[in-house]
Amino acid sequence: MKRIFGTAKKEPPPDLNSAIANIESRGESIEKKIQRLDGELVKLRDQMAKMREGPSKNMVKQKAL
Repeated sequence: MKRIFGTAKKEPPPDLNSAIANIESRGESIEKKIQRLDGELVKLRDQMAKMREGPSKNMVKQKAL
């Protein structure tokens, strides 16, 4: 098939600046996700502090994990 249709042109490898920009954008998105999850965890921890031991507290614990 390669003889009939040929092959696609290979893309040039990313240069240093674009690679750095890509890594920085990944890092920023990961930091945002961590902050969002930390906020949810604080909310669940506060909710668990107000609850007694039992099945409902165990459900909240499971959500936190």
